[in-house]
Amino acid sequence: MGLYASLIARSERIGTLPPLTVDWYRTRLRVWTRDPAAHRHIVSQHQLVAPTHRVPAPHPVAELHAVADPELIAGLRLGAPTGRRQAFTGEWYAEHAGHGGEMVLVSEDTDKHPHVLVTPDFRSWAVVARESGSVGLLAGRTVRELVREAVVADGALMFHGAAAQRPDGRGVFLAGASSAGKTSSAVWLGRRGGRLVGTDRTFLAPTGTGWLAVGLPVSTRLGAGSVEALGILDAVRDRVPVRAINPFRTGGSAAPAPRSEPGMPMDKVWLSNGEIREIVGSPFTAATRLDTVVVLERAACAEPRVERLDAADAAAALRPHLLAPDPDYRSRWLARDAAPETPERALSGLSELLGEHTVVRLSWDPARHCDARLPHLMDEADALARDSAVVEGMARP
Repeated sequence: MGLYASLIARSERIGTLPPLTVDWYRTRLRVWTRDPAAHRHIVSQHQLVAPTHRVPAPHPVAELHAVADPELIAGLRLGAPTGRRQAFTGEWYAEHAGHGGEMVLVSEDTDKHPHVLVTPDFRSWAVVARESGSVGLLAGRTVRELVREAVVADGALMFHGAAAQRPDGRGVFLAGASSAGKTSSAVWLGRRGGRLVGTDRTFLAPTGTGWLAVGLPVSTRLGAGSVEALGILDAVRDRVPVRAINPFRTGGSAAPAPRSEPGMPMDKVWLSNGEIREIVGSPFTAATRLDTVVVLERAACAEPRVERLDAADAAAALRPHLLAPDPDYRSRWLARDAAPETPERALSGLSELLGEHTVVRLSWDPARHCDARLPHLMDEADALARDSAVVEGMARP
């Protein structure tokens, strides 16, 4: 019996909580765990409302089993590695061939969250943690990576950007450099009847009926200015994010504490989908129709300025935010063929996108202008995009 089958048999003997169903765009997972804290974490992290726009048919349901088994981790006996795979942000796994064609990935992180990933078919997976406190984090991370792999395999473009669906159903994608106001803008647009789609990384996916903006299941990170502008300071004061020190804790000093992990932002609070809905009033949906493409540019200006970009300027404005290749990934590491990603396909997709959508630039100071006037700025961007489409349509023979 292979490792995956033995894990499933053991879980069936010991028992688990009722399975959770995670439906994220085309990915459908049945998640099994016997850890109540992990169960709650997965529910909160992947809380969604159904898309209002048509999305492609879902993939067949796959299984994800998440358990803590320190004895298995300590006693794991495998042959020599057949290779190494680099996952998100430089995390490495030793790759081993298991029984009957299964693959076993052993994390080289032996300090914070030691774990093993096992798959019999590159669809269903088991994640085995050494510590019970790591199960929720590792299960959520695995869901995120499986969603990413499925959407990338569909030919979607991955951007450092945010997206939201406005109350009238129109979808807006927001690209821009760090601190340009992407996340804050998406949260504002998702309030009062709208929906959030993505707050850090967002896919633009071509379909037979047009482009969709698709989110990635990650925590939403809000800076101190956004927290105050949204009026949620008291609500987040005592919430400690999973992977960062929360500067809003009651009694916290103005000076940030030492980082919990290298590179983690110290001036942001991390909130799950469920917490964003509870605190901010913005539900998440996995995908929305793409209607408006906006590049946010931080500028020292008294009033925000909206302008349409021609094709060359639009390509130059979007290219820095197109993650092709993604600097945080060396390959599609959960695919059967973990080949490195190359930019050629994505650049071709970007040209196709720009042939179908007008890009608008919003120059502003997000600390001053990202507030209740944002919907009106998006109306202005929509009007510019529509006018451009009409002009281009009339120019065609």
